[in-house]
Amino acid sequence: MPSKTMSKFIVLDRDGVIIEDSGYVHKIEDLKILPNAISGLKLFRDAGCRFIVVTNQAGLARGIFTSDQFDSFQNELLKQLKVEGINIDKIYHCPHHPKFTGECECRKPSIGMVRAAEKEFGFDSSNAIFIGDKDSDTELGKNCMAITVLVENGRYDNSVQPDFRAKDLKQAFELLRSAKTI
Repeated sequence: MPSKTMSKFIVLDRDGVIIEDSGYVHKIEDLKILPNAISGLKLFRDAGCRFIVVTNQAGLARGIFTSDQFDSFQNELLKQLKVEGINIDKIYHCPHHPKFTGECECRKPSIGMVRAAEKEFGFDSSNAIFIGDKDSDTELGKNCMAITVLVENGRYDNSVQPDFRAKDLKQAFELLRSAKTI
């Protein structure tokens, strides 16, 4: 169990891990929290973990949705999680896409969003746990020399080897607890 002075940070992808990934999801009416996401987050929370979300949002670069729509969606997600007793310390997002805005330092698997979180919250990402559903999430965790968990939701063909594979956040917690990493 983490000490009271230093919590373990869980760095989460958003789409396909916490919420249903229906492709460029940005409308509040399309916000669907995945099965076992709340129960999994509560298990991590009860074990003393804190949460940072890092999410690529190419829909902004592509003009599919606006910053205001994105902010409204994020606020609704945070509100729904808070009702369940889940506090997300912060959601970091990359609004870029190489084909539309050029290269950047924040788009996963680059570590820009994580470095910003480390600076803001004073944690070492190599001691964090990275949970996502794509190779870019696993690569991000590996780039930070951290433990990685791939949520296998059947949506993507993943070739990068994570440390653990789980079907959802609840199973991710159980695997990590069994491995004594939580």
